[in-house]
Amino acid sequence: MLIISINKDAGSLQSQIVKQIIMHIKNGTLLPSSVLPSTRNLSQELNVSRNTIVTAYQRLISEGYLETSAARETRVSAVLPEVVSSVIRETKSTDAVEIKTNVKFRNARIHTPEIVQEIVNRNSRRIKYDFWVGRPDHQLFPKKIWRQLLLESFDSNLISMVQYGNPAGSERLRSVIAELVRTTRGIATTHEHIIITAGIQEALNIVSRLFVREGGNVYVENPCYQGAAYVFKSYGANIVPIPVDAKGMDVSQLKGKPPGLVYTTPSHQYPTGVTLSLKRRKRLIRWAEETGSCIVEDDYDSDFRYDKPPLHALSGLSMNGHSIYLGTFSKSLGAGLRLGYMVLPERLTKPAIAIKTLLNNHHVALDQAVMTRFIEGGHFERHLRIIRQEYRRRRDSLIGAIKHNFGKQTKITGAEGGMHIVWNIPQGFPDASNLQNMALTKGVGLYTTNSGGSVDFLQKDNQNSQIIMGYSSLKCDEIETGVSRIASLLRGNWC
Repeated sequence: MLIISINKDAGSLQSQIVKQIIMHIKNGTLLPSSVLPSTRNLSQELNVSRNTIVTAYQRLISEGYLETSAARETRVSAVLPEVVSSVIRETKSTDAVEIKTNVKFRNARIHTPEIVQEIVNRNSRRIKYDFWVGRPDHQLFPKKIWRQLLLESFDSNLISMVQYGNPAGSERLRSVIAELVRTTRGIATTHEHIIITAGIQEALNIVSRLFVREGGNVYVENPCYQGAAYVFKSYGANIVPIPVDAKGMDVSQLKGKPPGLVYTTPSHQYPTGVTLSLKRRKRLIRWAEETGSCIVEDDYDSDFRYDKPPLHALSGLSMNGHSIYLGTFSKSLGAGLRLGYMVLPERLTKPAIAIKTLLNNHHVALDQAVMTRFIEGGHFERHLRIIRQEYRRRRDSLIGAIKHNFGKQTKITGAEGGMHIVWNIPQGFPDASNLQNMALTKGVGLYTTNSGGSVDFLQKDNQNSQIIMGYSSLKCDEIETGVSRIASLLRGNWC
């Protein structure tokens, strides 16, 4: 999937597509000989006519940017026009303020046994209509092909089972991930700057050991993902909450603040679900470069975008190495695999690998081998197409059920992507905490922003009027029944 944004009110669609593909080639997110999507697939992705894509490709071929192969694929030209080649050869600016890192290793102070207990309790609950957040449907897991690849990988990776591997991870897996983030997130990188991690949580610990000093500032969205906030606090950080509004983190509030680490979930803010606007993304990067700060971009569920194409990742916009990208396969395949990755600037890669070595030396070799084959064989892309389509149906069922039972004017946020929405409870109904407890009596799992895995440092008034509702693990009929039970409960016991 290419990141191309189409504005049907901004002139020729063909010209927009041509300009953006050239931009991808110039900034290195489309490398020479990279295969482009077929005209049919790209037309469906962008919701434009196939003729528009065909004409755009033909124009790029005539100008020397693209070429066709014997296999009838369209590729980036192996030899690019000189004007593009000269741009790619240019060295990146080093005028930005140097990022200050903290590579002094020390023990983290963990004071959160209640979090561990909550995870155990949550995983042991058996609620029939459970709207828990971010849980993939296990019935959609590609078990047949995964089993086949597991057996194939086992036979060919016996040596790796008895020896330590590269702490950064399998070079082959890191290479396919580099290609993945180039094409889907606009990040021009190579395998040398990628580290395989046990999910985003381990990556956050690596980041904390790099940057967090006792009393040092960590700027977080408010409300914020608990898992990140508590990791930073455990390393002695001074948490500075930055409010979130309809356009994401209000980065204007960083003006005049001292350097620090910035943690953000810009694609689908957790928990509100809003997307950080392009204007704010650029402003955030500019602030980081001017102050010598570093941005940590947690892109936990950007595989799921339903109504609009994804924006460039912050690391795709930052040209001076002030952004770290965290990705995961926990939402697309399953958290139990514990497979995630970090994309780092060159200057941070070696210190981060050193920290990874101290944490666990390397990730499970067999899991890496299977994931590599899964992506290389095109199975991951096909799997994403299937579950995106299904999760979109489930999202539509949830929104439809809420509006049917509680009125069309009911406010819902975060519906453009991800695996959950935020439902703003209508006036006259119980607050979120009471509604959560009442719903359990009907076998329905609802979650406040706090019990749903976020923390509000500013104690905003609207937090107890919002319910987080995940939809990915429930079928459409289960979603409709669950919402219907809530409505019945409220009509019978509250109205």
